[in-house]
Formats: sequence, C-alpha cells, structure tokens
Amino acid sequence: MRPSWLAQWLRSGTLPDLTVPNLPVGGAPAPTFFGAYGQWMASAPPSWDDVAWLRTQWGGPFMLKGVTRVDDAKRAVDAGVTAISVSNHGGNNLDGTPATIRLLPDIAHAVGDQAEVLMDGGVRRGGDVVKALALGARAVLIGRAYLWGLAANGQAGVENVLDLLRSGIDACLLGLGRPSIAELSPEDLVIPPGFTRRLGG
Repeated sequence: MRPSWLAQWLRSGTLPDLTVPNLPVGGAPAPTFFGAYGQWMASAPPSWDDVAWLRTQWGGPFMLKGVTRVDDAKRAVDAGVTAISVSNHGGNNLDGTPATIRLLPDIAHAVGDQAEVLMDGGVRRGGDVVKALALGARAVLIGRAYLWGLAANGQAGVENVLDLLRSGIDACLLGLGRPSIAELSPEDLVIPPGFTRRLGG
C-alpha cells in the first residue's frame, strides 16, 4: 500500500525500528517498543500518591481504570479521580478475578455520586450494556467489540458493531418495559443470590 516505505525498508535490510516517542524524558532517544516494554515491566507499580500527583498535573476529566475493589474505589475518589472504570483487563493479568459485572454494584454503591462509574469487560451485546447500567454503571467500555469490527471491515465494521449494540439495547429495554436507560434499576434484573462479589472493605 505504501511503495516508498516498503522500498526504504527493503534497502535498510533490517526490521523497522518501532519506537515509543512519548516515553523519553528531555532529549533522550525514544526507546524501541520492546525497550519500552522492558522498562515498564521493571518499573514499580504506581502508588496512590502517584495517582494523586497525576491528578494535580491534569485539569480535565480523570479516569482510573482497573478498579475491582470497594476500598480501592474509595481511595481513587480520595485521590481526586472523576471517573472509575471497573475493569479486570479481561482477566489477562489474573484470570481468577471475578467478572466485572459481579463487582460493579458494590463499587457503584460505595462511590455514589462522588465519581462516575464505568464498567469494562464482557460487553458483547446490547443486553450486557443494559445489565451494567441497571447495576450502577454510567457507561460501558467496549474495546474488543469495536476492534473486531475494525479488523473485519474498517470503519463500516465499527459502525456495524455500534448498530448491533444499539439495537440490542432497544430490544432489551422493550422486553423490560422501560422507555429509556434512565429508568433502569437493579430490580429490572433477575439477580440470583450471591451473584455480586464484594472485594475490599
């Protein structure tokens, strides 16, 4: 698709040097992707002080992703976040982590209106969106779903994914007898005893 780039790459005789230009400090050279990954793996995990410091550096909306515990949600609010993403990163880091839909109600209740609560993970159809909204989420994140559409058919594929989600939401609301998502509540769902999981105090 880009002949001049391909020709330049063939002349170099090496693989492209993929760099991460937003990581170096000052005038340091940008590390390669694998160098950046190694640097990230060797770095200490961020602390709550780091989150609070980042908040002072950014004046706009500030969302913290990866919250799965009630106590962490409260600490995030104390650190100044404006939104929390209840997310277990698709179970990629720890596959025994409970599903985010099971963690969502307690976190949303603990946070109240102090920060917006979003849910990430397991959203594949409109009914999943409705469940999350009924259980306290303000919105959902759909990373994999739109990426599948993008990989399959570019922009049209993403639009198709969004259309399917929207029609699924409408069908679910119709089945529940609710005219809009604003009127959803946990009572609209059949939640078996012990469904929710409370992690943290």
